[in-house]
Amino acid sequence: MFKEIKEAVNWMVSQRNKEIGYASLKNYLDEQGNHLDKLKVIHVAGTNGKGSTTAMLMSCLKEAGYRVGTFTSPHLLTHEDRIRINNVQIPEDDFLRICNDRKALWEKYHLSMFEMDLDLASIWFCENQVDVVIIEAGIGGLHDSTNVIQKTLASVIVSIGFDHMDRLGDTLEKIAFEKAGIIKDNGLVICGENKPECLRVIEQQANLHHALMYLPQSVEMLSVHPIRFKMYDLEVELSELALYQVHNAGCALETLIQLRNRKCLKITNDQIVNGLKKAHWAGRFDVVAENPVTICDGAHNAHGMEALKQSAQILKRPLICVFACLKDKDKLEMIETLKSFSDELILTEFDFYRALKVDDLPCDVLKIKDWKNAIDTARYKAQEGTVLITGSLYFISEVMAYFKLQEKVNSYRDSSSDYVVSVSENGH
Repeated sequence: MFKEIKEAVNWMVSQRNKEIGYASLKNYLDEQGNHLDKLKVIHVAGTNGKGSTTAMLMSCLKEAGYRVGTFTSPHLLTHEDRIRINNVQIPEDDFLRICNDRKALWEKYHLSMFEMDLDLASIWFCENQVDVVIIEAGIGGLHDSTNVIQKTLASVIVSIGFDHMDRLGDTLEKIAFEKAGIIKDNGLVICGENKPECLRVIEQQANLHHALMYLPQSVEMLSVHPIRFKMYDLEVELSELALYQVHNAGCALETLIQLRNRKCLKITNDQIVNGLKKAHWAGRFDVVAENPVTICDGAHNAHGMEALKQSAQILKRPLICVFACLKDKDKLEMIETLKSFSDELILTEFDFYRALKVDDLPCDVLKIKDWKNAIDTARYKAQEGTVLITGSLYFISEVMAYFKLQEKVNSYRDSSSDYVVSVSENGH
């Protein structure tokens, strides 16, 4: 029996399922019952943008009066923040109770930490009688553990890019096929990806499952600071600073419109607009300090780094970037992208078994092994400019905890005009 949350989480983290797929989890659920089958689920997959889209959907549904469960990964500050109801994470007592109750069964079926989290979340959501659950896929979709879900309100595919190629394939078509694995028979599909080679694959899978597929309606940009756009004759303003959030908001908005059209949800235009404005996903273009302004962004792959490049244009100069990533990422491509838009790049590392060591990088840029020293150096160099800390979400999690400014982030974002350049200065 675990007496403390840390003890339970450490044990869960140590459990690594070696197999690809969810056969063990399915066997466990076949015997014990799948709590997810009792829930109304929106399933979200994609290379980037899953977490932000999930947060936006949750915010809108909460605004409409729904009780909304969310399951996301990885966590940002504590392990429990993967599992939330109306953006409030699961209490430690509930986490520990369910963990102790299920531990023997989890061991019997050799479940991984991720699978245990998913099972624990589904049990807690059922106990609390949530109205809707938004589940973020871990890796891919077809073979991801979250795909034990039998039926969904909607399958949302936010984006397709190169990531986890050892698991998902080395072409966009192969990766798209894996993401499209979340599509259900006679279901609803919202596809935010518009690259032709990806669309062909996803459309084929939608047709195979007799599912209706929709692409988000095109948006008309009204301003970039603050971010304002028009879609479905709705004027939307985001409190987020990153331009890539327009895409994620479009996916969320399209999903809600189509679910409303199908009479699966009751939600007004005002509730959608208000929900999108209130939505925030920590660790994405997130201000964690001032003087100089310091921003965290979990752009953990080449696709995400290109999106970050666009948003970084609004930041005050000099722009000093601090970067750390995992071994299996396209580090050289990401580094080249960072070098293309930053005034100086500092490479660092963090204590994680999958983390890349700076000594393994041939790049001719400043390397500081201790990430806290790297950030201090960047803040010294930035002067009146900006520090952008990016890379692995596991790294960003440590940085966010280090700054201990989670409760103050909203106040910094509210004063965003103090640290971004004007639209006219930037030529946008």
